[in-house]
Amino acid sequence: MNSVGDRLREARLARGLTQEELAKGLATKGFISQIERHRATPSLAKLRLMAERLQLPLGHFTGDLLPMEVTYLRKSAELAVKAKEPARALELVAEADSRPTTANERADLQRIKGTAFDALGRPADALAAHQAAAAAAPPDDPELSAAIYAEMGTVLAQLEQFVSAVEADLRAIHWLDRSKLADPGLRARVLTNLGRACWSLGQVDQAHTYLASALDAATDAESLLRIANAHMGLGVTARAKGQLDEAIEHCNRALEVHARIKQERDANRILNNIGDVHYSAGRLNQAREYQQRCLVRGRDLGDAFVVGVAAGALARYDLEENKLDEAIAHAQEARQASELSGDHLHLALAAATEGEAAERRGHRIVAKRQFIFALQLLKERNAAGKLAEVCAIYADVLRRRGDNDRAFAFMRMAAERDFSKLTALLRT
Repeated sequence: MNSVGDRLREARLARGLTQEELAKGLATKGFISQIERHRATPSLAKLRLMAERLQLPLGHFTGDLLPMEVTYLRKSAELAVKAKEPARALELVAEADSRPTTANERADLQRIKGTAFDALGRPADALAAHQAAAAAAPPDDPELSAAIYAEMGTVLAQLEQFVSAVEADLRAIHWLDRSKLADPGLRARVLTNLGRACWSLGQVDQAHTYLASALDAATDAESLLRIANAHMGLGVTARAKGQLDEAIEHCNRALEVHARIKQERDANRILNNIGDVHYSAGRLNQAREYQQRCLVRGRDLGDAFVVGVAAGALARYDLEENKLDEAIAHAQEARQASELSGDHLHLALAAATEGEAAERRGHRIVAKRQFIFALQLLKERNAAGKLAEVCAIYADVLRRRGDNDRAFAFMRMAAERDFSKLTALLRT
């Protein structure tokens, strides 16, 4: 038994692993089968991670102790992140960092470190690593700079720093435009992120434009996942623009693609978008049906983000029908789930909905507290679109109280998107 395939099969069986278990996150079951039948040869980076899973040194499969080259370690680290082994990726990056490296290698190692921190749920550390990568990246490698700023934009959006996320994504596009080997898949990802960030900032037309470009790039890249994500985003922006038939079409296309690639969570989130479209069209019963399906499935999947979004939508529908107990229950579930997922935008919307329900019950102090919380939270994140929405809701509450001057001030802020006087008004 001298071949890599023979040794891999023997070690796998000795550990009691199936081909599928050994391949998880690294390759397909079929690829492992091809290796074991001497019909394929794995890269050293993949072979090292397989060896570690089998608790054996790499030399057991290669027959010698290969030098730990930086390029090899870098590829192994990137594979470890994709295989959902971010802690191992950090160890490999540290090992590579201890060796002489070029400027390009140092920058790329920092980028990989950032993706590993992101996978570990440490976005602040991830952002610091990506910033270090951007500072180290030489200007003669536009592909590397584009990849770094794409990762930076993703992390900034997670941190809800949407203005900075847009700036990072635009820098990524700048470098992609300068690249002779620009990856259309990366371009589609960046444009989709740009669209989402602009949407969060209330820039609906700009978001729609970026998402349309993302769909073109995803089609060029033949990436079903990115095509589905672009369609999903276009469904949201088309609804906001009042193009309801187009919104439904985009949502259905996204659902169709997600069904093909078996992305359950993403497919479930589209139900929320379809519910919103029906609500915009005045079809409350259909909207409620889709949101309820989305909520139940979100609970089953443990998807706190979608639970927060769907429960928040149902709370708003409850308010429209003056079902105050149901509205408060749904709003509270939405707040808990949104807080768990770190989704402060929908956390704020849920608080505002709970505040309006409290107002209708005559609990003015509770209502005021909830609206202040929601408005301050949205202002901190420059979420102009949602901030305008909550300002308009609070203006209606103030108008019903007879506080017409302040009601007018909040309506004016909502219309002009100028929130410079918000803090002073909330203190009044």
